[in-house]
Amino acid sequence: MKTLVICEKPASAVKIAQAIAENGLKKRYHEGVPYYELKHDEHKIIVASALGHLFTLKNLKPMKSYPFYEIGWIPVHEASRRTSRTRNFSATIQALSRDVDNFVVATDFDNEGSLIGYNALRYLCGEDSVEKAKRMKFSTLTAEDLALAYEHASPRLDFGNVNAGMARHVLDWYWGMNLSLAMSLAVKAAENKFVKISAGRVQTPTLKILADREREIAAFKAAPFWVLKLVLEVDGSEIAAEHDVDRFWEKDKAERALAVCSGATAIVSSIHKHRFERPPPAPFNLGALQSEAYRCFGFSPMRTQKIAQELYQAAIISYPRTDSQKLPPAIGYARIIGLLGRISIQYKRCSDELLASNELRPNEGSKVDPAHPSIYPTGEKPEGLVGPQKKIYDLIVRRFFSVFGRAALIESTKIILDVNEQIFRIDGQRLINEGWMKFYDSYVPLKDSPLPPLIEGQELPVKKVMLESKETQPPARYNPTSILKEMESRHLGTKGTRAQILQNLYSREYIFGNQINVTDLGLEVIGSLLTFCPEIASENLTGRFEKDLEIVQVGGREKGAIISEAQSELDKILGNFKKHELEIGKRLARAYRAARIKRNILGKCQCGGDLRIIRSRATQKRFVGCSNYPTCNTAFPLPQSGDITLRGKICTFCHTPIIKIRLFGKRPYETCLDPKCRKKP
Repeated sequence: MKTLVICEKPASAVKIAQAIAENGLKKRYHEGVPYYELKHDEHKIIVASALGHLFTLKNLKPMKSYPFYEIGWIPVHEASRRTSRTRNFSATIQALSRDVDNFVVATDFDNEGSLIGYNALRYLCGEDSVEKAKRMKFSTLTAEDLALAYEHASPRLDFGNVNAGMARHVLDWYWGMNLSLAMSLAVKAAENKFVKISAGRVQTPTLKILADREREIAAFKAAPFWVLKLVLEVDGSEIAAEHDVDRFWEKDKAERALAVCSGATAIVSSIHKHRFERPPPAPFNLGALQSEAYRCFGFSPMRTQKIAQELYQAAIISYPRTDSQKLPPAIGYARIIGLLGRISIQYKRCSDELLASNELRPNEGSKVDPAHPSIYPTGEKPEGLVGPQKKIYDLIVRRFFSVFGRAALIESTKIILDVNEQIFRIDGQRLINEGWMKFYDSYVPLKDSPLPPLIEGQELPVKKVMLESKETQPPARYNPTSILKEMESRHLGTKGTRAQILQNLYSREYIFGNQINVTDLGLEVIGSLLTFCPEIASENLTGRFEKDLEIVQVGGREKGAIISEAQSELDKILGNFKKHELEIGKRLARAYRAARIKRNILGKCQCGGDLRIIRSRATQKRFVGCSNYPTCNTAFPLPQSGDITLRGKICTFCHTPIIKIRLFGKRPYETCLDPKCRKKP
């Protein structure tokens, strides 16, 4: 008997092969792609790997108009030269599938992983392989879990995941390609010039949320108010007290209160103390990990997701793309905590204290994922982690420790002061018992602010009375994690796709900054669509399809029905779009021109003009020139390939802007504009 095991990535293939091999394994190559031969129960097993998706959706004939629905699956390497490596992986699986009796899909257990395995079977191994195939399900790449997953493989594929994944790809293609083509053709109809403008099923409603906030901020009118504070002297130290009226909206009232307090003495009229428990946090799911990594390290959601995937492939954490806040006892709490204690002295202190307790019971959240538990460390010793990986790993380990800790005990104190019948307050809190917080270490967001010992009736000298003038602030901008939370609450995208959708908005130059600003182009894209075709940006429609896809995943609906409904909705939307194509095209063209001009400005010239990216009409080469030419002849050369982005920094040596160059297949690098800068070798 001969079995072919198909994995998702080369890193997971080697771990799966090692886990199920009984007497060693042989590493072989086909067209430069590694695969593994081994024996298990006297059966010959071949473990081979895909390279993520080996097949993608593509239009079957040129898209000259919309709506367009004639699509099919083609090899990824035929769709883009950037994915040429996948050709050899496809050829290897196809060659190894000959004379195979059994097939096992061992890709990640989610929509994407299941679709990767399914497409590899039906297009590379033959249609009959789909019926023969078994399915491994695992949440970590540890040898123990992989061996169990192989022994207890499901006798058939997880078709719910496959169908949901396939339907999602089709819907995303229909929406993204048709809407993007419609907007690009609208610009062409208006100005006889083709420009690439993109939209998407989830991308556009997400951009609308950000644009709505941008408009709220722009429309906001600040209102003045005044805040009254005291500075008191207690045992030689200064302490601040705030007036019981948080904000005085009338200046004369604030000034009267100020006059009453000046030169007066503060009397402690009452002291209120309250103790409460703060329970441990829930285990990490992907969204919570992305949020904490942004708060603690400033990592973008996409970066955190990428690092977590690397840690998973190294077998030191469980599968990261999960919504779950549950830790099943089957993972072995005590075993993992004990293994973590062997990794470092700091972890040993946490491990010893937890293992000494009578019971290990994690504090869990309400969210459940049918495929995977929450993110947890496996206990395997990490090897060769670089800085960002160490940070994310440590955060996950300490979160895991902390969910088993006891509630922290906190005492809050509120002191009420009477200053000539003007009431002030002092608020503070102190940690009575750290509980779980000692395990979470420096990641605890709590600030300990104990107050000096005071007694009722005590008189305190007022050192200073301050009246501060302030203004109300506009609504806060979204940051990369808060918009992901908003997307989740509105059922836009999935745990694994939201970060990429946000990254796409950055790449399209619709948004910029960590405190997210929407560009003029982004505002115009949404403005045009809302004026003429608001359904395109409808989060309700997108959310409805997301829920439908979840039902497909559990076998409650057929994927074909969802796809047909999506096609019907798009027909209506795009039919309405065509009626207003020219008006939309004119608005988009103006916004695109303005955005392009702004994008090409790299900074200021010493003469005061703008340093712009210019392309020579004669040679088609690009360079940097001054907008005040011919009065100013300042010019600098540029690399003739690669994307250029402004870093917002000036070289301290030559005082020219610093730019970042991204070349395909190479590491990005930064440089100033002046090739003669003395900083350069």
